[in-house]
Amino acid sequence: MAEEEAAAPTRSIVASVDIKDYPIEKIWRAITDSECIALWFMKNDLKPDFGHKFTLRARPIERWDGEFQCQVLDVEENQKISYTWKGGAKELKGFGHYIDTFAIWTITPNEDGSFKVTLTHEGFPVDEETDRCFAEMEKGSNSVLRTLAKMMPDFDEE
Repeated sequence: MAEEEAAAPTRSIVASVDIKDYPIEKIWRAITDSECIALWFMKNDLKPDFGHKFTLRARPIERWDGEFQCQVLDVEENQKISYTWKGGAKELKGFGHYIDTFAIWTITPNEDGSFKVTLTHEGFPVDEETDRCFAEMEKGSNSVLRTLAKMMPDFDEE
């Protein structure tokens, strides 16, 4: 009987922001509607449907086309959406380095009636080769969540 290899250790980015004065449905739309996401994060063709394959499009860097290939893994309306997040180029060291990860977005109520939006980005290898990518994506995660909160007034349905 072959022995199973132990899974390589990984690390996660966890970033969150509190959003006040908006109903949960509007926050949900901001994190799951393709047009809204393009305003505060990246161009994309996300649909919050289980199994949907989509692309997040960042700025191309060197030999990387700027695209992350994703697939929706779980959807709990007004609560959570998760998806795979793969792409990049192995030879790049910072943002753009190849990753094979998972993103989980959650919305949870706070006691004061506001909501906490949390991005948990899991599966980054614990190795020197990925350190710079991890650091840049951690910084970027906090930045995009601040932008999301700031842009909430722009996400009204037409």
